[in-house]
Amino acid sequence: MAIGRVPRLVTLVQRALAAGPMPQEELLERLRQAGLRADVGVVWETCRTHGIADLRDDVWTPRGWAPPAVAANPSGDTTTQIPAQRIDGERSSSSRAERRAAIHVRRYANDLGLATPEPLAPVGPVPAGWESAVHGACRALADELVKVTSRRTETDVSLVDGHEAGRTASRRLVRFEAQSEIGAAEGTRGVLIVDDLHLEVDVISVFGTVVTLSLPPDAPAAIREATLRLDLSWLLSLQSRRLRELMHGGPGFNAEAALAAVSPDNPSSLSQAPAIEHLGPDEADQLNDGQRHAVELALAHGTTWLWGPPGTGKTTTISALVAALHARGKRVLLAAPTNAALDVAVASVLKRTPQLASGGALVRLGQPTDTLVAHPAGGAVLVDAIAAERGAAVAEERVRVGNQLRQCRQALAELRRIKLALTDSQQRKRSNLENQIAELNAIAAGLDRLLLEARRKICREAAVVAATAHQTMLDTLKSLTFDVVVLDEASMTTATLAMLVAGAGSGHTVIAGDFRQLPPVVLADTPAAQEWLHKSPFEKAGIARAVHDGRTPNRLAALNTQYRMRYAIAQVVSTAFYRESPLITADVVLFRERRSQAAWARSDLVVLDTSGLAARTARRQGGASRYNLMHSQLVAALLGGATTQTRDLAMITPFAAQARLLESLLIESGLNGWASSTVHRFQGDERDIVVYDTVDTGHGLTKLHRWFTDDDADSTGPRLLNVAASRARDHLVVVGAFNQLHRKGSSTGPLWRFFAHLLDGATKLSWQEAIGLSNGATEHVSRESVLRRLCGDISNAATVEMWLPTAPLVGLQTLLPALRALPPAEGDARPDTIWIEPERDGFPPAEALHARRQGVNIRLCTPILESSAVIGDVVWSAGGSLLGPDPGVVLRTQNRAFADLVRRTQRRKRSQTVPGTGQLGDDCGRCRRLLVRFELPSRGTTDMRYHCPACDRSPSSTRDKRRR
Repeated sequence: MAIGRVPRLVTLVQRALAAGPMPQEELLERLRQAGLRADVGVVWETCRTHGIADLRDDVWTPRGWAPPAVAANPSGDTTTQIPAQRIDGERSSSSRAERRAAIHVRRYANDLGLATPEPLAPVGPVPAGWESAVHGACRALADELVKVTSRRTETDVSLVDGHEAGRTASRRLVRFEAQSEIGAAEGTRGVLIVDDLHLEVDVISVFGTVVTLSLPPDAPAAIREATLRLDLSWLLSLQSRRLRELMHGGPGFNAEAALAAVSPDNPSSLSQAPAIEHLGPDEADQLNDGQRHAVELALAHGTTWLWGPPGTGKTTTISALVAALHARGKRVLLAAPTNAALDVAVASVLKRTPQLASGGALVRLGQPTDTLVAHPAGGAVLVDAIAAERGAAVAEERVRVGNQLRQCRQALAELRRIKLALTDSQQRKRSNLENQIAELNAIAAGLDRLLLEARRKICREAAVVAATAHQTMLDTLKSLTFDVVVLDEASMTTATLAMLVAGAGSGHTVIAGDFRQLPPVVLADTPAAQEWLHKSPFEKAGIARAVHDGRTPNRLAALNTQYRMRYAIAQVVSTAFYRESPLITADVVLFRERRSQAAWARSDLVVLDTSGLAARTARRQGGASRYNLMHSQLVAALLGGATTQTRDLAMITPFAAQARLLESLLIESGLNGWASSTVHRFQGDERDIVVYDTVDTGHGLTKLHRWFTDDDADSTGPRLLNVAASRARDHLVVVGAFNQLHRKGSSTGPLWRFFAHLLDGATKLSWQEAIGLSNGATEHVSRESVLRRLCGDISNAATVEMWLPTAPLVGLQTLLPALRALPPAEGDARPDTIWIEPERDGFPPAEALHARRQGVNIRLCTPILESSAVIGDVVWSAGGSLLGPDPGVVLRTQNRAFADLVRRTQRRKRSQTVPGTGQLGDDCGRCRRLLVRFELPSRGTTDMRYHCPACDRSPSSTRDKRRR
């Protein structure tokens, strides 16, 4: 939130709450009406900082407020009396616009078949224990909201490089590059600010700093740059509000079914064996025995758990189940936590039962990924597309009204920019515009209500409705009921959200996933959050614990025949992560032809050990997300050694910053079948060849991430490793410093078992061999030629940026002539920035002082975890200090896109108080010495500040924290 807007927000909130408590949604609407858009996190932080109000049960209560005494009127009625004259005035000011809008909208109702009112769903059963569960879940959501808002440092995110990524009948998908990290999940709502235009948008996906947004159809055709204002708390508030609405039950909601999805003592899950309904020959087509048993088990009423380890055909099983349920006349809700997971399931269902793709038999809510947009049946199953087709006139009118609204708002904004008093004609124009906007707003709202009712009607009539988990709480599906609920990828869904999804059914619930793969992503670590958010329904209902203890529930169907991984890969994955239900490799895999080949993919399992490189792990822009430049250069070497026969390849890593670096390598060398992703984003996908980059090495950042040290089977680290390794079909290549990753542990721990069996069965590939196969993509530069080659690169470059950790900078003097000869940059930007870690007393080394006197832009920073340089299109990295007496192994990679992204990854951002890369550093105002930039890790973020080593007391914990 911009600093200048805080006082106005404080004033507006105080004014809105002057009369007493107010629901959260109403307060946000009041702020929007006043022209200020602020998410719940901004309001929460402002109210807390200024002591204005407290948030309790989704209601803002002013500090010190007490209910006023109500005096009874002579008739005994205690209702507050409002002057009739005031009521009449308010009604007359709005009724005319509302009447005109209502008449305008009513003409379109018959076009959508909405003449009869929607039937009201009955209130579902409410079992004992439901109210307690709601209280616990709401406490967890409140704790997560506090954590989310406390970690938020800014509301607005600058976006660049916008380009269209897809289009549906009612929305446009636009992809941007974010200039800072986006801490938002799929489904988060936001506002896209383009000049004076504010567009309501949804976040479809976030991958590193690449964000895909869903825009309304009347948005400008080409948006290259914009600002995204996020409501990071929206999904949390949505769940909390919906749970409180359902505290005592509600229309169309079955609290009994909801509680059964998370109850450890649910008899239908853990003890009672259901009656099995056998499938017919056609229904069981292409299913193995385990898959057929799972479908037959899930056809019975009650809660069924489908455990589908990687490659075992869980999606195939679900598609067969949906087809069988449809054949038996059951209405099905198919849900998943993400758009990508949902689209995989929808595509599989349509492939098995193509007749569902016509006539609205299967409808998909929300905005799909590119895969479904490109699907031949994609447009036919999207609820917005069906609604637009059936009510084309309404949709066209909504677009026309939206365009008129935008034009009127732009004209009104032009009047606002006038500094002088408005003339009479300008005042009349302003009044006319305000009247038009009021009426158009009412018409737009009415048309939106019609389209919403049309979408609900389409969903009521559909046999299968597909939606992401959070969409079950939105207006389109709210209170609609289904015969069967199927929740896929439930291991990534919180227990709280799973309850809300299951409650849309009759008690016939199928919960599918793999509790050995990725858990939900949660920030809060309170007892309530651990119980309701960190746990998926598998953990909350005791299914995972029962399997671990050797007690297999009767309502659990465990798939174990896998069709993806080669035998050696499957054995490592099975031994490490599936000891209770070992994976069996299908015979078809043993004889499957290898489609992709590479000289370095010498066997099913390959390890590229970087233990001897001292490759340094650093943090993106000095912040949180980790990356390893030398590992990226070795992967570049592997790509350089690939051929056209290396058709299907993925580079996977746990960290978003590293994934983006690897992705940049594909711009010049990638084929259509190549991809780069984080492990989280790649769950559910597969490739012939998977290169898994572990990133952490114990150098630079000396403390390994807990993902590599917490060896509990239920922790995130083993699950990440499981997902990454099990994406590989034919070849798994693991890049890592195994002297750190496998230096300790117990044979009972999944991490230890994985690395032990991997190292025992894999072919070893040295980093020298990888570079030798790279066709020059990455070079190993000898110590004797480092300075000569650096001078040559600087002479051919326009910009130079270096990051040099503590060491005598013996090579800096040699580079001075080339650095001084750099061409001047435009404006105040410097073509050179040499970041140097100061000596222990806080002062720069003598070589750096001499270079600064020669005009080189020397900057001081601690800690510097990198040892690298980006010179034009060339990236250098070293195990030691690049210009020190012992630089260690030095690698050089020339790649324009890679160099550009490395520059952005390492470049320090400018802030209001801290200059960044490309700018001159500040001097102390007292002693004129060069200030030191401190980057101290603090609760998952980085505290950046400046100190003078002579006049200020430097943070005492710097040396202790610097390598964490």
